[in-house]
Amino acid sequence: MPEQQSNSYDRDWNPRAYLRQYYSQDFIPDDEKAIYQRLIAYLQRRGRTFARALDFGCGPTVHHLTPLAPWVTEIHLADYLPGNLAEVGKWLRADADAHDWDLTIRRALEIETRGAVSDEAIAARKRLLRGQVTALKHCDVRQAQPLGDDAVYDLVLSAYCVDAATTDKDEWRRWLGNLLTLCAEGGTVVLVSVRKSAQYQVDDQLFPEASVDETDIAAALVAAGFDPGRTLIEAVPIKTWADVAFDGIVIAIAEKRSGRGSW
Repeated sequence: MPEQQSNSYDRDWNPRAYLRQYYSQDFIPDDEKAIYQRLIAYLQRRGRTFARALDFGCGPTVHHLTPLAPWVTEIHLADYLPGNLAEVGKWLRADADAHDWDLTIRRALEIETRGAVSDEAIAARKRLLRGQVTALKHCDVRQAQPLGDDAVYDLVLSAYCVDAATTDKDEWRRWLGNLLTLCAEGGTVVLVSVRKSAQYQVDDQLFPEASVDETDIAAALVAAGFDPGRTLIEAVPIKTWADVAFDGIVIAIAEKRSGRGSW
């Protein structure tokens, strides 16, 4: 991130404020519904068990892990901010002050099973996820090795991460290229990005967005060695956050056919 934008996170980011604003409703926002629907449909149709998955730029959240659980053996979580990882750690330990993700877990399971979901089913999914998460890692997407090592993953999920790191589209392209190297050959990447927005708001603080769209993302995936014939990209209109953040997202699910590509 440029210094000014880096400082906006290092100085102004409050993970509890973010959780309160975007994840404390008594309903599921329409962007999360869209993510669950596309991700679950892909995983069920693909029918593959992934040995190791990474949620890159997880923030203080764990809700995107719910659809992964039946299809992965091991999960790593990575974020730039220690405060975000601390919030994730609270949930993994079932601390009393951890954020409550039961509503989002219930909705994901309803989509997965196409039926009503019991409290025991939610508790079972939480136990499964807590056992599958084996590492919390610091990451920096500005680096050629964003995790500081040469690890690669069969499944890489990254939602609202690189697009929220800069307003400069050239930086976004380079940094997304760094992220995409974390996906192993033959692996799958799932990207969720805010569509055509220059900023989003948490309380009275503004944070950057790169104003990307589905064309930008498709080009980046091709350049990084992903198969256009095995890539799903969809622009989805969003109403829930139109007043404070964005009115659309792009969901991309792509399978990698080669190594580093042209980055």
